[in-house]
Amino acid sequence: MKALLQPGFNPRFKRSSLMLAIAAAGIFSGAVLAQGADVPLTVSVVQLDSPAIRGQLSDDRNVLLQGAIIRLVGTNRETTTDRQGRFRFDNLAAGTYQLEVSYLGYAVKQVDVLVTAEQGAALTLRFANNQVEVLNIVGSRDAQSRALNIQRASDNLKSVVSSDYLGRFPDDNVAEAMQRLVGASIQRDQGEGKYVNVRGAPLEFANVSIDGVQVPSPDSSTRAVDLDTIPSDIISLLELTKAITPDMDADAIAGNINIVTQGALDSKGRILRGKVSGGRNEKGNGDAYKLNLTYGDKFNGNEKAGFLFSGQHSETNRVTDNVEHTWMQLDSGAYVPQVTEFKDYELKRIRSGLSGRFDLRVDDNKHFYLSHNYSRFEDNEFRDTLLIEWERHTADSTQQQGVAGRATFDKELRHRTFVNRINTSVVGGRIDMDTFSTDFQLSHSSAKQSYPNRDYLIYRERSRPRLAYDFSNPDLPTFQVLNNAGEVVRTDFNFAPADMNWRRYERRTGGAEETEQAAALNFTLPGQWRSAYSELKFGVKARLKEKENDENRFRNSVGRNAPTFAEAIIDKQSRPFDGFYNNGPKLRRDFVSVYRDIFENADFLDRGAASVTGDYQAKEDIYAAYAQNKLDWDNTTVLFGARVEQTKNSGDAFEYDLDTDTATLQQASKRYTKFFPSAHLRHELDSGLIIKAAYSTGIRRPNFVDLVPYFIIEDRESGRGTVDIGNIELKPTYAHNLDLTGEYYMPPVGMISAGVFYKKLSDPIFKARSQFVGGDFDGFNMVRPENGDSGYLYGLELNWQQTLDFLPGALSGLGFIANYTHTKSQADLPFGIGKTELNGTSRHTVNLALQYDIEKFSSQLAYNYRSEYIDAFDTANPDLNLYWDGRGTLDFSASYKLTKQLSLFVEATNLTDSKAIRYQGERGRVYEHEQFGRAWQLGVSGKF
Repeated sequence: MKALLQPGFNPRFKRSSLMLAIAAAGIFSGAVLAQGADVPLTVSVVQLDSPAIRGQLSDDRNVLLQGAIIRLVGTNRETTTDRQGRFRFDNLAAGTYQLEVSYLGYAVKQVDVLVTAEQGAALTLRFANNQVEVLNIVGSRDAQSRALNIQRASDNLKSVVSSDYLGRFPDDNVAEAMQRLVGASIQRDQGEGKYVNVRGAPLEFANVSIDGVQVPSPDSSTRAVDLDTIPSDIISLLELTKAITPDMDADAIAGNINIVTQGALDSKGRILRGKVSGGRNEKGNGDAYKLNLTYGDKFNGNEKAGFLFSGQHSETNRVTDNVEHTWMQLDSGAYVPQVTEFKDYELKRIRSGLSGRFDLRVDDNKHFYLSHNYSRFEDNEFRDTLLIEWERHTADSTQQQGVAGRATFDKELRHRTFVNRINTSVVGGRIDMDTFSTDFQLSHSSAKQSYPNRDYLIYRERSRPRLAYDFSNPDLPTFQVLNNAGEVVRTDFNFAPADMNWRRYERRTGGAEETEQAAALNFTLPGQWRSAYSELKFGVKARLKEKENDENRFRNSVGRNAPTFAEAIIDKQSRPFDGFYNNGPKLRRDFVSVYRDIFENADFLDRGAASVTGDYQAKEDIYAAYAQNKLDWDNTTVLFGARVEQTKNSGDAFEYDLDTDTATLQQASKRYTKFFPSAHLRHELDSGLIIKAAYSTGIRRPNFVDLVPYFIIEDRESGRGTVDIGNIELKPTYAHNLDLTGEYYMPPVGMISAGVFYKKLSDPIFKARSQFVGGDFDGFNMVRPENGDSGYLYGLELNWQQTLDFLPGALSGLGFIANYTHTKSQADLPFGIGKTELNGTSRHTVNLALQYDIEKFSSQLAYNYRSEYIDAFDTANPDLNLYWDGRGTLDFSASYKLTKQLSLFVEATNLTDSKAIRYQGERGRVYEHEQFGRAWQLGVSGKF
């Protein structure tokens, strides 16, 4: 344990948090709470020709119950029901067994089963009683029951939510759905969830999978997956595994986000459901709509083969107000604005998803499946920008007030479309033999980001006047245009068209693509080890990844016969932040089609460096093997083992000399091997309190763009220029992780948990500035990804979900969710220049939801808060590190059941119209202020 503690880590916090984790859950384990519904368990038996007990569990709605704990009383044999409600105990000795069935929401039941030397029993178990309201729960309580049972039964530490439960929240994509889980917080783009930080760790510390298949990243600059690409409607279950086991990929220091999709055999009978809704966005009064349809059925009406298809489509149109400032430090030490950009966005965002799955269950011993998931996200935006470059600040200028002796104003329209596509295809299966079982998975996944167009039309104000600023209100500063005598000329930026000169016309295209082919084979051998039931598992896996990025940039800076500003404007003003600023008229949206022939000619030139320096190709081959053993005693499970992964990286990129505009292709490669031990403990006390503890290890591989051998040289002739280079020798970040959690599950549907975690990090990665040593570039300033020495991350998680069904009358419909995560981190910067928090670490994350559910009506008011966190580092001047300020959002949803099949629902988001703020170093130096407005939807859903 001492080896895991780092300077700066507070052991007293760890001890007190451990005590809180156990005591808090222990207090509630002793509380007097309602028991699960005492519903009879009906049993039908079919004889098996082997000494085994196998079965399937459902309720009287024919819903297959996953996550039930099935025990053979008096033995160490225990298992859980799978996604089809099935369980099995093979190779049993002859005798009479008492089978215990435990499912949250029902009272525990026992069934006596006779097994002979040659015969066993196949059981069909069903909680059913027509005179009793099954589970006695409605709405979200029913929706979350399955997820809590899976979480309760897991051998390692994970959080689980179901699709029906997530459907109660107005979340459009997987990122937004993730924010409801304890330990998860999201990063937003244009007000919508995009990325997920798990337990305050950087984005790349967690991996994302769909049905166990890792999802590549469409972004050229990161391994983090754009989860705004994936519609939330494809989810059957959302699993966040926080302590990985040896049979999981090791690149998950913070955890694994697994999106589980539905199959036709996961429920009895036909599946047919749909949803349609429409609404508005407050800013811009833009329309929005969503469509969803899912259909699944069995072949020939049997339960052995089935298919399921699902399709989703949504569109939203909105306006976003944005202003950004970058800051610099004067020789006097004062910080002053360097660039200001007003960005007036008009957005159209379209999400589409298609998924399909085919399942074949040959018999009780053989199950095969084939599935494909496709997600597409399109962002089509017009951005009217007023850009101000501040120069020649007066000596008395300060951060709050000052004057620039010259200000350059550019009026720019950008029309950009980018499209993300994610595909995952997998074929797999499981075969159970008398003495062992084997499962396999073959998969292909791809993620592509394309920019079919990023077109720019730019005009510049000709006078370059003096400009005064006042940041007394850093979110909405004021400005004054001055004449040479210092007199105020104007307080807006609505310049006369005659004062605006044509500047340039530009186009950027390109994109990135990442693919992964993977194959995995696993074997499981049951047995006995002394007094424990043993389940030995081992396997191998290969993952072959490729990534490439391509940039193309063209510009016309000559502008023969270019239109005047007066010819290019439209009768529409840029008045962001409810008219607080007046930035003059907007430019025409069809400028490309109208002016193409004027600009795309001999003067439309490739920009050279900008088109080459971002291009790269990379490969990564990972070969893994593991072994683990799970030992079961009466109320205790221990899982331990290790994984080894060998990684080979190779890549191509260009060395580019900006002085001579020459490019030379470079190649680099590296190979390394890492070892990943882990151990997990699950112990259930007689009171029902479940203690889970884990030691695990993980890795964060460098981003591909950081590994490829790009080498950009600027100002070579001076002998004191700059080089910006990749680093194939960059080490992956390695982590030792400790977890301790107490969980208590309360009938009919509720739980309380408290836990602590600690991560010791080696070789954290940063982009750093230093001096090149030796060779032709000795003494040059160098920018390169580098490793720091070490770091740590620790935190506390509290979670409480409770239905208040014990209250009288109408109050029994109340329920609530409350979870809180505290995290703190620190890492060494490269070259011993200091320490910093990890990007993405918010000290406080809070989720609160008040729910009300009765027979036909269901509603929820949900609040999410994330405190400030560092977004980007400036290693040359940490006072200019970039932070996101804390932000809270309030959402509401409600539904009313019109008939047995149809429901009417309403959703409203960002009810408090909260704003997003980024700042450099301190809150007074605002880097970005963005407002999105409220939004609402009204729709109908149906299940048939």
